[in-house]
Amino acid sequence: MGNVLAIKNNRVILNESTGYANISKKEHNTPKTAFFINSVNKVFTGALVMKQVEQKKLKLNDKLSKFYPQVPHANQITIGQLLTMEAGLQGKDESSYGTPVFKNNQAGIKYDIKHNIVFNKKQYNQRFYSSSNYILLSGILEKVTHRSYESLVKETYIKKLGLSETEFYWDIPKNKRIKVAVPYTKNSQGYLVPHSVAVDKVHGDLGAGSLVMSNKDLYRAMSAILNGEIIKPLSVQKVYAPAAPAKYNAGFYNFPDFHSSNGSGDGYTTYYRVSNSTRDVLVVQSNYPVKDYFKVRGICNDLMENLIKSPS
Repeated sequence: MGNVLAIKNNRVILNESTGYANISKKEHNTPKTAFFINSVNKVFTGALVMKQVEQKKLKLNDKLSKFYPQVPHANQITIGQLLTMEAGLQGKDESSYGTPVFKNNQAGIKYDIKHNIVFNKKQYNQRFYSSSNYILLSGILEKVTHRSYESLVKETYIKKLGLSETEFYWDIPKNKRIKVAVPYTKNSQGYLVPHSVAVDKVHGDLGAGSLVMSNKDLYRAMSAILNGEIIKPLSVQKVYAPAAPAKYNAGFYNFPDFHSSNGSGDGYTTYYRVSNSTRDVLVVQSNYPVKDYFKVRGICNDLMENLIKSPS
């Protein structure tokens, strides 16, 4: 239940929608339907950080202690390590960040530093996936720009690129134009039922998972980042260089042939794949949890390899 977009040599070869965006209203998913992208949001945060590096408001070797000295071992952790998730940080509870009731972005980060974020020496300088890295980066972006993370995203991506099916999750009620798919899970009887998303919880994932986007908008924004419209080609090469085995940096897993980003939670799943040339793309989004997230992730990787190798 969801949407699939496949592009070969910059040409759409598949743009498929299936299932319902809203079962009770009998509204089907369409190519314009937006989905909650979860951790794919991290790519947009990573590029925003690199933009501040280009403007010399940040350095990749700046210490976290410059912005949040209260974080354990903040004087050892760099901005670059937050981008690659090699900071040794994690949440005691990875499923819940921010204040129980949302107050403001910085209050949520301060709450996490005091109650949730911990340092694990064994994971320092080793990649360990934790949203805490990108939540802290969103707060750092606010500190160096003196603007909200939301305003940075809206100006850099939504306004600049003309994205018409992109919004912060908590602003969905204010934007009636955007049709967002209702997320579903199965109840004990096996029937599909709407999944309730806690907006305060989504606020807590600022910078790590807070946007809804259609496949078209996701394709446009990701292409803009990798093609040098948002950050300079040198910055793109610095953080998104191909690597074997795949290296995580600035929101993407960078494989030898393609870049990969994945998101899952609250009844939604997103897989994004784009070739190094950016000419071949696979986007899969669903408003129903896939049965085996990691198996489907592997299938998407295989499909992407085949898409790249297939003749034009």
